[in-house]
Amino acid sequence: MFPARPIGPGSLLWRYAGDHRLAFSGLSSGLMQLMHPAVAAGVAEHSNFFTDPWDRIIRSIPQILGVIYLPDPEAIGSRIAGYHRHINGVDHLGRPYDALEPSTFWWAHATFQYAAEMVADRFDSRKLTSGDREEMYLDGVEWYRRYGVSMTRVPPDRAAFGVEWDRHLEEVLEVNPVAERAIEIALRDRNMDLKFLPSWTRAFQPTVITPILRLAALGGLPPIVRRRFSIPWSLREQADYRIFCYYIRRTWRWLPAQARYGPVASAGYRARANRDEEQSEALLSEA
Repeated sequence: MFPARPIGPGSLLWRYAGDHRLAFSGLSSGLMQLMHPAVAAGVAEHSNFFTDPWDRIIRSIPQILGVIYLPDPEAIGSRIAGYHRHINGVDHLGRPYDALEPSTFWWAHATFQYAAEMVADRFDSRKLTSGDREEMYLDGVEWYRRYGVSMTRVPPDRAAFGVEWDRHLEEVLEVNPVAERAIEIALRDRNMDLKFLPSWTRAFQPTVITPILRLAALGGLPPIVRRRFSIPWSLREQADYRIFCYYIRRTWRWLPAQARYGPVASAGYRARANRDEEQSEALLSEA
């Protein structure tokens, strides 16, 4: 149903998934991931989320992005799937869960795909056409295919993805103990130990960085999620969020290219450039 599809530096997925702006869209996507009952149960029972909620993000994101950018992505994807092989059990309400169950694993991926698309929609000056959106979705399907897990729950196109996404927002997601803790962190924590940031930022984390992260996390949630789970969000906050998105859109292009991408994406671009250079030299030598 979904044959292998080449994706590379010319694709929209490469352009947005490893962009540092994913930090802004990824926070709200992470909240929605944890609102899925099976995902939350696996996190609660098989990770240190309650004692170190940022550790899972720090460990997981580079490997997940490696499935897009790094050489031998299928091997990386298979390794990630293997990590989930023994994540199963019964949740706090007695419901069985399995991390590799097709709809559960798909939802976890869908939130990342949503995050990459939201970088384009909210934080970039380029506007996606319907064709762009379809191409980016199919690149995301290839991203998912590289995990080597069941494709039975993968929607065939972007329109079908939207229908299934909305159904999850309306019917599947719930506030569970893990989601409650994540929402509490977003609403009230004034963190001074965000390990994924340079140590020199510690003094600014409670008063500057944490409020920005809170605005991005809650502002990026679809309105139906905020309404369903009574997450407070004022008109002033909505205005602040729009200003924030506008500011990022207007200023991001002025950053040096090397500052726009995270280390995994940067490594992927370098590896592809080196490979292309080697291939060009080989062709010249044969001429």
